[in-house]
Amino acid sequence: MSTPDQKNLTKSILILEDDEMISEIYKKQLEKAGYEVEVVIEGSHVAEKIKKEEPDLALLDLLIPGGGGIEILKQLEGWNGKTKNVIFSNSQDEESEKEALSLGASAFFIKANYTPSQLLGEIKKLLS
Repeated sequence: MSTPDQKNLTKSILILEDDEMISEIYKKQLEKAGYEVEVVIEGSHVAEKIKKEEPDLALLDLLIPGGGGIEILKQLEGWNGKTKNVIFSNSQDEESEKEALSLGASAFFIKANYTPSQLLGEIKKLLS
């Protein structure tokens, strides 16, 4: 019988985050839960990477060198891949949230409002 964590082994998550400390915390939490995780610190080729590799979920920082979450969502517009794109940012700008959701983001999370465990819970919901 498989445990919930074993079911996650085939699920992959791409994290776009330029703060090494933050990305390490979330990477460890997600890997501990059984996800395959890749961290990218610069956004210039992330849209192409998502299209090519089709991770199950992409956790995208809003403001990042080389293009943040909104720019990536614009580059993915019209693409019908399986990846659920989630904005994860310190910015509480309602306009950015509206724009991200209108561009197809599955969710918009404010970093300060989620512990790593809470974010893991939200990711599990999105991927179930």
